[in-house]
Amino acid sequence: MILSVQQIKFEIYAYIKEFGADFHDWYIGAADDPKAAMLQQHGVDEKEDIWLYKQAVSFRACQTIHSYFTEKLQVQGAPLPAGDTAADCIYLYKKSARTKP
Repeated sequence: MILSVQQIKFEIYAYIKEFGADFHDWYIGAADDPKAAMLQQHGVDEKEDIWLYKQAVSFRACQTIHSYFTEKLQVQGAPLPAGDTAADCIYLYKKSARTKP
């Protein structure tokens, strides 16, 4: 289901509060295949780690969400590429000893 920027921001914020409110313990990114990005690039364990992803209306929406969490709330995340990409999903996971970072 495609969600608005505000809906995604609210859901991510609520998720962080539910599973550990220290924003520094989380990582946020954007991808066209968020599950593959989390599992393959970041080493997230699908069964053991805490994670979620949401489909946004566009890559620009992902940039807005990403910058809100990284700049205002200090959630860790690599800079997103400039310009438009196929990435329309935002993902989030709680960092653990097995994740990168």
